Amino acid sequence: WYILAAVCLLIFIFDVIAAPMEKCDSPPPIANGALKLPPLAQYESGSSVQYSCYDYHFLQGSERIYCSAGQWTSPPVCIEPCTLSKNEMEKNNVLLEGFYENQVYFYHGDYVGFYCKQNHFGEESGTTLFQVQCKRGQLAYPRCVERGELQERV
Repeated sequence: WYILAAVCLLIFIFDVIAAPMEKCDSPPPIANGALKLPPLAQYESGSSVQYSCYDYHFLQGSERIYCSAGQWTSPPVCIEPCTLSKNEMEKNNVLLEGFYENQVYFYHGDYVGFYCKQNHFGEESGTTLFQVQCKRGQLAYPRCVERGELQERV
């Protein structure tokens, strides 16, 4: 019994400690982002690398991934920003609230304030102020109509 236990212990020690650990190849590239340092050809098990997203892109997940037994943990995702469209604003009769006046890009999850042009009201709500959330590069612009158009629909 003792000999069997000693043999099992030796096998365990060889497998876990003495055997060379599997290395990882270069970490995977990510869309809209990059590694903070240039990649190496191979990484030791236990190594880590850091990613960053391009300007205005929102990093979802951990910026750091780890090499373990020849595999990388899951890399982060860089979510694209919303880009303000003057054409969409004009088409929907909305203006940007003063606080956001000089901004063109908004992070995923940010709120953007709009208001209706003079003598215009929200097509669905009848209000004139709106907060719209940037969702994965998309802004759902509120639509405002002239006072007369709104009354005709009621």
